[in-house]
Amino acid sequence: MERSVTDNPVGRMPRTWVLIAALVAFVALVGAQGAAAQSSGGVGAPGTTTTDPSTTTTPSGYSQVFPLPSAHTYGQGFGAARSGGRSHQGQDIMAPCGAALASVSRAKVKFISFQSLAGNYVVLRNKKLHQDYMYAHLATRAPLTKGQVVQPGEFVGYVGETGDATACHLHFELWVGKWYRGGHPVNPLPYLQAWDAYS
Repeated sequence: MERSVTDNPVGRMPRTWVLIAALVAFVALVGAQGAAAQSSGGVGAPGTTTTDPSTTTTPSGYSQVFPLPSAHTYGQGFGAARSGGRSHQGQDIMAPCGAALASVSRAKVKFISFQSLAGNYVVLRNKKLHQDYMYAHLATRAPLTKGQVVQPGEFVGYVGETGDATACHLHFELWVGKWYRGGHPVNPLPYLQAWDAYS
């Protein structure tokens, strides 16, 4: 008699390993030091579809979620070389322009602005985790208010290609400590992959 993967407890281990890997990555990244200048941009196929922000939800039992609940791929990553000796401080997530973006955790809106490289951007702060999350290249100004508290999975804007972007994507940065105010950027990819696995 053949056994199915669902009969075998080993078949359920990958999710556990993903969560363990995320925890190990978090511990390693908290101690990491970063010293790169702000940079953004990326490459990939542009899109033109839109996503209904009401479809953005939080999976039951999780306090952090993937910032882009629609179809996506990963683009340029943390540390990629930039002109002028700079390096990429985040992870690009390629998706169609107009795709809804979600808050990765319960956080307070700290900054909403426009900058020539980042385009329309928003910075969210999770004070409890001592983390800031920066979303760049939004299609339009984020429909949020400074000081507003957002929940995991709550709508924060739309994927765009504003600023120094060559295609539709989200440039996502994760900072330990405060964004440009004593904190430092860390590679968000292990976090994103863990959130992506269960979101």
